[in-house]
Amino acid sequence: MKQTAKLLLLMLSIFTLDNSFGQQSQQDSDLNTPGQEHKVFDIMQGSWDVSLKIPIGNDKYIDGKTFCKAEWVMDGRFMRLEYNSTFQGKPLTVVRYLGFDCYKNKYTETHFESTHTDMMSSEGTISPDGKTITCWGNHVDVAVNKSVKVRTVTTFVDNDTFILEMIYTDTDGKDVKTVTLTHKRKQ
Repeated sequence: MKQTAKLLLLMLSIFTLDNSFGQQSQQDSDLNTPGQEHKVFDIMQGSWDVSLKIPIGNDKYIDGKTFCKAEWVMDGRFMRLEYNSTFQGKPLTVVRYLGFDCYKNKYTETHFESTHTDMMSSEGTISPDGKTITCWGNHVDVAVNKSVKVRTVTTFVDNDTFILEMIYTDTDGKDVKTVTLTHKRKQ
């Protein structure tokens, strides 16, 4: 009888261990699988004509144009946006990855430029109406060669328009808009 009880107890503990292990694997799988939060980026897929506006002081701006291609990568985990243009007579490529980190419950952004060796990494939240993603991080301000706080604001205007604004916070705590990119879907 003792032998049967021990065997029954052992089987019960193995079943419980296997069952809880399966539940943990399911939870991890949910955290590793793109979810509803990722779908906000679906609207970005495609090709975009982009007009950019860079303030240079005293209500003066440099206006420019670029092209952007946006596509899902890494099995739908990240939206990759690549911009190709010319800046000050040199080719410029900017690559951004946008996603949602299910572990941190935060929207994420990583930004690379072909003319810099640094990268910007930021994370943030989405507005209650689902139309604006705001991320905070650090980036090198090449004008002063120092790391500064940066805020990016991505606003979905409609199915064919979205706007990206990049804002630096200077050492005095003052916000300085560095660029506004208005994306219009290429027809």
